[in-house]
Amino acid sequence: MEPSGTRSETEHELVAANPYGGTPPWQRGGGWKRTLAGIGALILTAGSIVGVSWLAFRDDGGDQKEAGEVIHERCRVTEAEDAEPVVDAPRLRTPADRTIVTIETGHGSLDVMLWGDLAPCGVEAFLHLSRTGYYNGHDCDRLTAQGIEPTAILHCGSPGTDPETDDSHGPGWRFRAEVGMAGVDVQDVLALVTDESGNAGSAFVLIRGQAVPTAGVSIIGGIVDGYEVLDTIAALPETVEYDGEPPQPITVHSITVAEETDLPTGEAPAPPASDATASEEAEPSDEATDTRRAGLIGLRLVLAD
Repeated sequence: MEPSGTRSETEHELVAANPYGGTPPWQRGGGWKRTLAGIGALILTAGSIVGVSWLAFRDDGGDQKEAGEVIHERCRVTEAEDAEPVVDAPRLRTPADRTIVTIETGHGSLDVMLWGDLAPCGVEAFLHLSRTGYYNGHDCDRLTAQGIEPTAILHCGSPGTDPETDDSHGPGWRFRAEVGMAGVDVQDVLALVTDESGNAGSAFVLIRGQAVPTAGVSIIGGIVDGYEVLDTIAALPETVEYDGEPPQPITVHSITVAEETDLPTGEAPAPPASDATASEEAEPSDEATDTRRAGLIGLRLVLAD
């Protein structure tokens, strides 16, 4: 993959468009009613993802078990063979449909909306680790920057990782993560890293820009504020093409879960999805599609949690 130019060239745009035009609708002043139109547009584009979620988590025997018990069984939390338990394994249940977390880094903070209805196992596990302070005060271990979208992929969530060993330095347990969004266009998301069997631990990636995830990552939420933080981090390497340990330490100081009283009222916005209408109007070329897919599929996301 060849870089199209330096960061200062105008024909090469490293910064993906903010889908919310700055501050997301539900965080702007003026009340919730003012943003219903924008949120409605998001909901209309989420049909395909809702279908995937329903197929993945519908309970054919729903009359026999509670939804929380069904989710727990599907998450299948097991002891990790390559790491000593450092955080008690949770009993993963059904999370709220939408939860906002703030990831505070040494380069600024990002707000992420977690999609509990789409990825209940991943969201519950991530919230459990965040609330116990597991992620606090550790350095992200890998940064990938490139001239095409996604322009930055920041790999975090593995405190104490030593590239010279095979130790995972995870929480000591793993769980079955959701991979139903493999092949679905996403933009500016938080994802868990999974192994070949679809299990995840604590490792996560923040992806800036548009990408087509493979089964090696489990999408659990979307970035709703703090895009410029990832843009700044992507600009740290001296070259456009970069893949390795961050050239400067990128520390996760804390991950804070918003209280329910701090969340917006009314119907929460749905996960983003590909706009079928736009695709029909301007069908991308095979070359463009392959380039976009290469942005994520071609990355060597190593499981190290």
